[in-house]
Amino acid sequence: MEPPKMDTTAMHTTAMDTTTRLRRLSIRAALTLVVLAIVAMWAWIYLFAPRDNPDRLESRPFAAAAEAACLPLQSEINALPTGRDADTVAERTKQIIAGTELTETMVTALRGAVDAHVTDSHDLLILEAWFADWDAYLQDRWRHVSKLQSLGESAEGSDLRFILTERAEGGIYTRRIDGLANVNDMESCHTPLDL
Repeated sequence: MEPPKMDTTAMHTTAMDTTTRLRRLSIRAALTLVVLAIVAMWAWIYLFAPRDNPDRLESRPFAAAAEAACLPLQSEINALPTGRDADTVAERTKQIIAGTELTETMVTALRGAVDAHVTDSHDLLILEAWFADWDAYLQDRWRHVSKLQSLGESAEGSDLRFILTERAEGGIYTRRIDGLANVNDMESCHTPLDL
């Protein structure tokens, strides 16, 4: 009598089913952990994460004084003719000079508001960086005026375009200027739009 033959195909199929089930179970467990991690992250963000913006100034009187100083000067800048209104490069240069002088007046008024309203050392550090950005912006404006004055009526195309100095650390400085103004409710203390 022959010993009974073992069905190797059935054993192989059972082993594959077990492996497939273990693989599926592992994938489900991993996906469940990922979903739980994402839910936990968003729960922490909405319920426990700090809400304070690091650029929010403690010196609220400064923010109010700054807005009061910027508002009338921005209105004057906005009333200036734009580049489309200029018939000559000399006319456009004159408009940019007027806008730059008003912007300088605004920055000077903002510095005066710091002296009058800011004593917090952290605020002073933030504002020092903000004024460094304003200074870079004003230098770029005057550089643009010089370029237009030197080229005169031969300026055309890209010569007429106002170009910001690249500042790799922290991105474009006009975004930082406007960002600090936004965070501190100083809507009128943005970089002017006359260029």
